[in-house]
Amino acid sequence: MIGIKNLVIKNIRSHKDSSYSFASDMNAIVGPNGSGKTTIVEALYTLLQGSSFKGTLSEMLQYGENQFHAKIELQTPSTTHKRSLGYQQIDDSSMRKWMIDDKKYARLPINSRQPVVLFEPDLARLITGNPDRRRQYLDKIAGQLNLEAAYAFGRFERTLKQRNSLLKKLREQSYAQPPDALFIWNTQLAQLGETIIKARHEVIQSIQAGINQYYHQLGGEDEIFLSYTSTVSNDPLTYGTKLLSFLESSFQRDIALGHTSFGPHRDDLQVILSDQPASKRASRGEVRTVVIALKLLETDILSSHYKQQGIKPTLLLDDVLSELDLVHQERVLAGLKDHQVFITTTDAHALIPGVHTIALSNN
Repeated sequence: MIGIKNLVIKNIRSHKDSSYSFASDMNAIVGPNGSGKTTIVEALYTLLQGSSFKGTLSEMLQYGENQFHAKIELQTPSTTHKRSLGYQQIDDSSMRKWMIDDKKYARLPINSRQPVVLFEPDLARLITGNPDRRRQYLDKIAGQLNLEAAYAFGRFERTLKQRNSLLKKLREQSYAQPPDALFIWNTQLAQLGETIIKARHEVIQSIQAGINQYYHQLGGEDEIFLSYTSTVSNDPLTYGTKLLSFLESSFQRDIALGHTSFGPHRDDLQVILSDQPASKRASRGEVRTVVIALKLLETDILSSHYKQQGIKPTLLLDDVLSELDLVHQERVLAGLKDHQVFITTTDAHALIPGVHTIALSNN
């Protein structure tokens, strides 16, 4: 099992120069609001996944500084691996340098990402928030299960930006047929879109197979059904062909709007509870229970996938326990055993005895 042994961060948000050692199981980061608890979790996530869950790398810079550094040691039963990220901002340009053991990289290689499950504050937003949050949820799981999908997500985002940029340039001109340059981007988006949709549907199938068991174990009574809603097609096998057709037939509208109207970036995941959308029908308590079930199931899906490699996902709970009653706190913590867990909280009394604790202050 891989575990994070320690962390060093310099010039990241409120942390000027901090270092921490961790236990291989449960770690609690305790302190008042504004003491930098989430920054530790953000740094861990960034070093494991290659990007921050809070924004861009430049936003991690401490105010008044133009560079930061973060590094961790990953411990296995037989070896220790080191990885670090150095970031520098110079005017409007930036430079980043990744080090994995003794090798340098411009960005964290996809096959070097370590699995992570993130529990963010205000759990209900996964259900009640905008569709982008649910797409990210599916894509984060899919990218950790499927390297081809992980590459496709990045390429799709870059290709979409290229197409949208071209659409804006074409506004001043009139076209009866799609320009050849646009067709190139259409073809690439269709191919990448099909890979993405297949990966998303595989994740949905895995979640659907276990979600009701998890929900019922947490005290839920109704049945949950996941429904993928698409403006293109709900059939992964025909998605690419249909997306290409939509992109070509809607090109004049897209030029007028300056953005791409169809594709995986417009789709959504709907959670149905007792035959009605959970976002509309469910109480706040039910929604919270649904999300906890989803995150615990995500943990098990990733654990099963990485089992042969001797890797378990790192679990990051950022200010989540305060949202839960005592029963749900106990069930969540019980569901996270046998993993390395990092919990941020303002209330040390909410923790089980014997947890490795890192105490922070506002000073």
